[in-house]
Amino acid sequence: NSIRRKWSGNNMIEAYKSFWKRYADFKGKSDRLEFWTPVLVHIIGIFIVALIGAISFITGAFIVAAILSALIGIFALAIMVPMVSVTLRRFYDAGRKRVTALILIILSIFVNILFDIIQINSVAIFLNVVSIICTIILIVETLLPSREVPESELKWL
Repeated sequence: NSIRRKWSGNNMIEAYKSFWKRYADFKGKSDRLEFWTPVLVHIIGIFIVALIGAISFITGAFIVAAILSALIGIFALAIMVPMVSVTLRRFYDAGRKRVTALILIILSIFVNILFDIIQINSVAIFLNVVSIICTIILIVETLLPSREVPESELKWL
């Protein structure tokens, strides 16, 4: 997996298939292609469906808009486990501890839930900043190149 692969159509299709085949594989490694291909496909796909849903809502096709919104929600739930597993594998491939990714993901989710609950502006702003920092760290770490690092030498960040 440490072999550099080009961003070609076939490699991206294989990387996306790998995302679903390795749904609950929290142990192996995933290179940047295996991580970023599904991320980009999901962002583009969700954007297109949300745009169609927004247009449907504006034009008065409320049932279509509601169905598309529900589909996005169901899809978001369906990709949660494989996104966590590919993120943990990506961190490990970049020479980082998997636990670091897990801590950042859990902290980000927890902070976002608190952000929705707390109505005090200063606390909400602080929580938002923490969430942004977690997201930036996750993005930067997943952009790092693949490295062969012994288990004992893995870094936290």
